[in-house]
Amino acid sequence: MTTALKPAFVFDVNRCVGCRACEMACVHVNQLSIRDLPASGSWREVRTFNELLMPGVEKLHLSMACNHCEDAPCMAQCPARAYSRDEATGAVLIDPDKCLGCRYCAWVCPYDAPRFHETLGVMTKCTFCADRQHEGLEPSCTLSCPTGALAFAQRDIATLSQEVVGFAQASTRPAMAIVGLNRERRLPRTNLPASAPPWQVLWHRIIPRVSFSHEWPLALFTWLLAVMTGLLAGTVSGQFTLDWRLFLAVGALGMGLSASHLGRKSRAWRAPLHGDSSWLSREIILSTAFLATATLGLTPISGADVWLRAGLYIGLVCLLTVDLVYRVGIIRGNGPLHSAHTLMTGLMLMGAAAGDLWILAPLALLKLVLFWTRQINRRRLGLTAPRSLGVARTLATLAGTALLGGATGPFWLGFALLALGEFLDRARFYSELEIPTPASLMLDGMPRP
Repeated sequence: MTTALKPAFVFDVNRCVGCRACEMACVHVNQLSIRDLPASGSWREVRTFNELLMPGVEKLHLSMACNHCEDAPCMAQCPARAYSRDEATGAVLIDPDKCLGCRYCAWVCPYDAPRFHETLGVMTKCTFCADRQHEGLEPSCTLSCPTGALAFAQRDIATLSQEVVGFAQASTRPAMAIVGLNRERRLPRTNLPASAPPWQVLWHRIIPRVSFSHEWPLALFTWLLAVMTGLLAGTVSGQFTLDWRLFLAVGALGMGLSASHLGRKSRAWRAPLHGDSSWLSREIILSTAFLATATLGLTPISGADVWLRAGLYIGLVCLLTVDLVYRVGIIRGNGPLHSAHTLMTGLMLMGAAAGDLWILAPLALLKLVLFWTRQINRRRLGLTAPRSLGVARTLATLAGTALLGGATGPFWLGFALLALGEFLDRARFYSELEIPTPASLMLDGMPRP
């Protein structure tokens, strides 16, 4: 059986001198044709490993754009189904008329290929020069490389090798072959001298992809989902009765906040269209179902109790999908279980609202242990871990648990304190979350002093 050859980039690390001719060619060709390049100016970017010339560490350049993967995560996870593949060239393309501008494709792409266009409010990226390929021409970037470092060839995707620092080892089957450093160019990987800039100083040279100041609508929305699920458990257990109108209004506010994050808000209706593979679509579908069923359960209609319990179960599954949406990120100093995971928060608040101290107390303690373990680990890494926030989060959790555990404690004050502590942690989650990029992978590849 003959393996079909497909178009692919071929990059030789030994030949690249970092002249950026490939970047300029990308700008020139695409500005003349479609005029939708991102603010950075080019879809292709040359990144340099050991740009500061640390002694004992080799210096190399890596020219990167979209790799048009066979198993493209951007295509699988786009909630709006805005991605498609040109079967003739293998190019993964974005339809700007379908894109929401949610930026999630940039999170799931291990190569930092999709770029947000501030003016258009949609994602854009390298097109593999599909139009040029249809005319029998090479992509402009490969044609312009003066040293032959970046080339274009028909290759067997299954046999491509991409072992070089800065290139993510992901199971996406990228259309990219990399020729690694020759043996004579490899330097001994020694520890950096004590005079070398500390790792955290180098890290701040990288612009973070996620921050609370930008993602606060999502932080508030996901926190509200956990709080509302917890309160619903209080109604199911008979502790109190929520007003369905207030519940619906708060839920609608949260969903409105999540939509305000989109580059093209008028296309928010497309978000649930990819529920078969996109975790973001599943989150939207389940949060809508949770709000609808729980609201019905809170109204005085026949069979309301069934709707109420269904809403509670859907809410828990929805919180799980929220956590799975963020599984593509990493938080340094943290293990697989994070103190701000919404499912754990929802379960703790369910115990609080239902008056079950055997659920509330262990989960509250576990969350504090996870929180402080992470903060201690981050300080050891030289990363930010503000003590004042940690103290406030701890006091709120302990005071809320104590009030709810006492027979005479005011319930709503205790619950509010618990919820406040969880919001502080959720906000910190967005400040610490990192989406791996070639730049951050290069930094991770540097030896430590």
